[in-house]
Amino acid sequence: MKNRTVIILLSVLAVMMYTVAVINFSLGYVLGGLSDVLMACALVLMAYSLYRVGQLGCMADTTRKALIDILEQLTKGVPATLTLKDGKGILTIGHDEDPGETPEDELTEDEKRVKRMAEEYDQLAGRYERLTNFLASDKFKTLSEKSCTLLEQQNKAMGEYMEALQQRIQLECDTANKKD
Repeated sequence: MKNRTVIILLSVLAVMMYTVAVINFSLGYVLGGLSDVLMACALVLMAYSLYRVGQLGCMADTTRKALIDILEQLTKGVPATLTLKDGKGILTIGHDEDPGETPEDELTEDEKRVKRMAEEYDQLAGRYERLTNFLASDKFKTLSEKSCTLLEQQNKAMGEYMEALQQRIQLECDTANKKD
């Protein structure tokens, strides 16, 4: 904002100096007019320089912000894999694994147990959903009465097992949070 005001002031002064130069030339004061033209040119150059400095400042701010973003990303880490093949290194930046996932060997025994229960729950939830969808299908209705009864019992048992697993996981997490 300050630069803009100074630039406008310098531009007005340059126009005034050009006007004075024209007056001096018309009155026959060539040396006075020449010095006024030079002064006006100097004012225009100063105004342009301030304008460019302002632009460079904006670019510097943009660059600074981008650099900070890049540095923050680098401190978080970039998942990458280096593979050596036929004497050549191949760097693969991938999204194969979750960067927030802790390797198995760094987990405590309690954390490993909870992780196994969560994986079992996820697998069971997938099978339970597929069975539930099957029970609602037309193909299920074509099965024998005994098969339908057994599948319904299996679905109920899977649902109860899922509920028990979910409660155990919640209990383990609550206990772990109390320890911290």
